[in-house]
Amino acid sequence: TYTNCYNLTGSPVCGDNVVSMIFTYANCNKLTGSPVCGNSVTNMYLTYSGCSKLTGNPVCGPNVTTMTYTYQNCIGLTGSPVCGNNVTTMSGAYTNCYKLAGPPVCGSKVTDMTNTYYNCTNLTGQPACGSNVTNMANAYYNCQNLTGAPACGFNVTNMANAYYDCISLSYSPICGDNVTNMANAYYNC
Repeated sequence: TYTNCYNLTGSPVCGDNVVSMIFTYANCNKLTGSPVCGNSVTNMYLTYSGCSKLTGNPVCGPNVTTMTYTYQNCIGLTGSPVCGNNVTTMSGAYTNCYKLAGPPVCGSKVTDMTNTYYNCTNLTGQPACGSNVTNMANAYYNCQNLTGAPACGFNVTNMANAYYDCISLSYSPICGDNVTNMANAYYNC
């Protein structure tokens, strides 16, 4: 709807009956305030990608299933990441949101965590991985302040770079029986 509206200012809005927010505010880099998401929204694909001046906490409505690159490069967001109970894909959801703090989240229905917390250097606490996750490639890449044990569900097959540069993790690596790709999974831990 407002994709690439570089001069759009003010706060984003979302009506009560909106179901899809695909690309709604992508690259609206002058928007300020907090992101919004109505209770009916199911798809937040690239919704706020590139909205670098948004502040406050990220949001995820109760019916959202897709968070693919939702907040990619939203470098002004603070607070903790969110994930609704119905989310199935979080691929790239918080890529480069380096001001987010608090523990990462992963809903029980999530299957794809590719690049989910890539370069979220201020996240703290223990990594999360739901039992349905199959792809964790780059999931926590460069999350330097995560502590505790790395997480890996029994259904994960791809862990390439999953915990690359997670220098504060302190427990033994965990790997499920179904993993087929572990390239650099615990590099520099």
